[in-house]
Order: sequence, then C-alpha cells, then structure tokens
Amino acid sequence: MPILTQSLTLEDLPPSPTEKTGWCWQSSSQSPNSILTDCSRYPLISIITPSYNQAEFLEETIRSILLQGYPHLEYIIIDGGSTDGSTDIIQKYAPYLAYWVSEGDRGQSDALNKGFKRATGELIGWQNSDDTYQPNALAYAAKIYLSHPETEVIYGLVHHIDRDSQFLEQYPVTTATVDNMIPYSAVTNHSVFYTAKIFQDGNFIDTNLQHCMDQEFILRLLLKQYKFIFEPQIIGNWRLYDLTKSSQQMDIWAREAFQLCQQVYENETCDRAVRDKAKICLYGLCLDNFSKGRVKVFQDTVAELIKIFGWQTLASGLGLKYGLSWLGEENLKQLLELKAKIYNRMKSNG
Repeated sequence: MPILTQSLTLEDLPPSPTEKTGWCWQSSSQSPNSILTDCSRYPLISIITPSYNQAEFLEETIRSILLQGYPHLEYIIIDGGSTDGSTDIIQKYAPYLAYWVSEGDRGQSDALNKGFKRATGELIGWQNSDDTYQPNALAYAAKIYLSHPETEVIYGLVHHIDRDSQFLEQYPVTTATVDNMIPYSAVTNHSVFYTAKIFQDGNFIDTNLQHCMDQEFILRLLLKQYKFIFEPQIIGNWRLYDLTKSSQQMDIWAREAFQLCQQVYENETCDRAVRDKAKICLYGLCLDNFSKGRVKVFQDTVAELIKIFGWQTLASGLGLKYGLSWLGEENLKQLLELKAKIYNRMKSNG
C-alpha cells in the first residue's frame, strides 16, 4: 500500500454518492503550488484516523484527507474491528492508503498510538472518523513547517459542524499555553500537526484516558516546553451530533478534566498564577458536577479536594452540597429541578 507521491483529484477517487454535494464530494482543494510558492519540496505528512463503527461519516473523513491535493501523503486508518460496514468503506479507498487494519484494540488512544508508531512523516496529524479537514489544511501546515523549522507543533482553527456537515459555530481556539488548556482545551486535535520529533522523543497518547486524550497530550507537550505556532489557514471540522456524548461519557469527561487540573496544580514547575487558576478550576469542576447531578463524580472529587486542601474545603460552600449529595441521584435531581423552577418563576415575576 502506497505513500502518495502525486495529488489526487475527484476523477482519481471512487464516485461520490449522488445525494452528496459540496467539499470533498464534488470539489477538491486548490493546487498546493499556489500556497507553497517559495518551497522547493513537499514534506511527507502522515495522517492517522482511528475508526470504530462510524460508517455514516467515515467516507467523508477519508475524502477530506485524500482530496487535499497534497502530493506527499501517508494516510493510515486504524479501525477497532467495526461491524457497521466501515471496513467496506475503507477497502473502497485502500489503494490510496499507506496502511489500514481492522482489529480489536483497547480504544481510541490505543488505536492512535498504533498509527503514530507506524507513521514516517515529517509532520503527523490525526483526524477522527467523524470529523474532517477544510481544503488546503495540509498545504498550510507544510508551509509553516518549512518556514519555521524551530516549530514542533502547528495548530489552527476548529469549526463545529452538524450531522450534515453544515457550519454551526467556531470553536474558541486560543493561544496554546498551559493555563489556557484548563479546564477546557484551547487547542484540539482536529487542526493540529506534530513534527516527527514529538514521537521520536517518546511522547504518545495516554491510553488510560477516554475523552481528554488530546487535551492531556497537548498539555503535556506544553509542560515540556515544545514550541507551538498558530496558523489560522489550517481549519479542522469537529462534528457535533446527538450520539457523540452520553451522560455516562460526560461522567468520564468530568473525572478526566478534574485530573488534568489536579496535575497542573501539583506541578511545581508551573507559575503560581497558573497553579492558582488550576485550583479555581478544581473547585469549579466540582461544583459543576453537583449542578449537573453527577452525584458519584461530585462525591469523589470532593474527597480528592479534601486530600489536597484539607477539611477546610467543606467550609467553602461545598459542605452543604456534599451533605445533600447523599440523598441520592434521583432525589438530588428532583431538588435541582425544583430549585430551577423556583428561580425561573421568580425571574419571570421580575
């Protein structure tokens, strides 16, 4: 299976489904020559797509990468043993893939690490199997890489799109700094390219994480003081739809976000202001767990705060909430709903 050494066009790929229109179905990126005007070569770019049972979106992801028009591309798909027809889609595009496999794994983080260890590119990115790149993302990444050889991580903008790939809003990408990565991620994987050095240095995705793996990875690289650069012409599309997050998954996110803030707070190499923000975030996430009715997560994070800051934690307003949490999830949910109704009634009465 090949590393691509020439640009692909619509005519090279299998025909689009007749009902599909727009970018990567009926149009492709412009020639990278118009972007890389001062460059004498095209650095090899590797893209990893972890995939599992997302046949509804996978073909669009694949086409958004192959139709970048970038003439030096290594595309790797690591599928976790899908049973929904995803492998049929992958096989359809297999002639243009450097490597693909469909087998059981330990989740998305494990799949990503498999791909990163196979990648041979000078620049390496990952795009999930329900997300896409905007046109020319790879060419602009290559341009920054060649013009700023000191850079080790390149990142761009992120757009939220819906199930039908329609623009919803711009994700709030901000400057890549440690304090901007908590409690929410200032930079997301959808528009990030890493130099090979990152992985040669032994940096890989934490397989213990299920939701915040890209946030933790970028945060870890910032703590290690790798050099980041922003390029707004690189745009990734992050798809939002009903099935992307269940309540159980949000519990996992809440625990992992708390864990990241705790890591920053306990990192004595961070500036005091950054650690102070991390402390505020720890309390904020804990209160958010209560307000969202995540009883077990709330109780566990309160217990963690007591370990870190002592019993005075409960004097900060958490004590009453901690006691109420023992009423149980259903009773607490009813109490919170009653509180919201009273608040809305008072607000409507002026």
